[in-house]
Amino acid sequence: MKKKSFVDVLKSVPPVLYMLLLMIIVFSVIEPNYLSTRNFKNILVQCVPLMIMAFAQTVTILTEGIDMSLNAVVNIVTVLSVWLATKGVPLLLGMLISVLVAILIGAIKGFFVAKFELPPFIVTYGMQNIVNSIALLLTSGASIYFASTIYQSVTKTFFIVPGNVYVAILMFIITYVMLKRTKLGANIRALGGNPESLTLAGVNPSTSLIKTYAFAGFLTGIAGLMMLCRVESGQPIVANGLEFQAVAATVLGGTSLRHGKGGVAGTILGVLLIQVIQNGLNVIGVPAIYQSVSTGGIVLTAIIINALISERKAK
Repeated sequence: MKKKSFVDVLKSVPPVLYMLLLMIIVFSVIEPNYLSTRNFKNILVQCVPLMIMAFAQTVTILTEGIDMSLNAVVNIVTVLSVWLATKGVPLLLGMLISVLVAILIGAIKGFFVAKFELPPFIVTYGMQNIVNSIALLLTSGASIYFASTIYQSVTKTFFIVPGNVYVAILMFIITYVMLKRTKLGANIRALGGNPESLTLAGVNPSTSLIKTYAFAGFLTGIAGLMMLCRVESGQPIVANGLEFQAVAATVLGGTSLRHGKGGVAGTILGVLLIQVIQNGLNVIGVPAIYQSVSTGGIVLTAIIINALISERKAK
């Protein structure tokens, strides 16, 4: 077997990793304090909800679908958990119920996509509006609060690493194993690459699709709990906009919008790139009004570069 040269090794490295390192170098040159341990810990803590959401988005995109309602599910999980607590339900039980609701919402989306052959974008965008409306109704459009030490328990640092980061790692392991080692994972890749093969193998594609969206609902429910523990309140619009970042992170991580190619390992790098950019702009003092434009421009440029490099490698 021919040994890979150093150049071959460099070519095999995902382009998003080079972009991530470039952004870290740029921000550290502009602001030396950027490389502090405290700042990197902040980046990890802040990216947890988005990272778990991006895992959910990766799973759906692997089926050649997309889920534009991830933000709404995170919103309803934060709201429902706190709303139930204010009605006398123990907070932990309310959190569990909220995750089950997230799974149910995912299964409903999968049902409409599978059984009625509706475009995933339309189904999930419609669900986004419905779920967001429910969250706004439960809170009368304002944040709701319930004091608890549970929030701090989840975000508390253990062995230098914040607790919610361990949760993100666990969700990565669960999703990675599901995609690589289970029948559902094989079916998900087949749905994106060759759905006809499922039928020939005696597998019901509709059932697999519903399970996929339900699993994505589970991940999004956990992301909602991590968001709740971070903001310590039920906020009906707290995750708005993150659904687009989840798509961007998934694409940056190398998951193709077609053919069921990709995985959650690359998604981690995509999320870190987006979070590093947002954090860096904040650290170097870019006014908030310009941060969204700057982040969008940099991320779009990164996606284009990533696509061009990937296309060149494929030739």
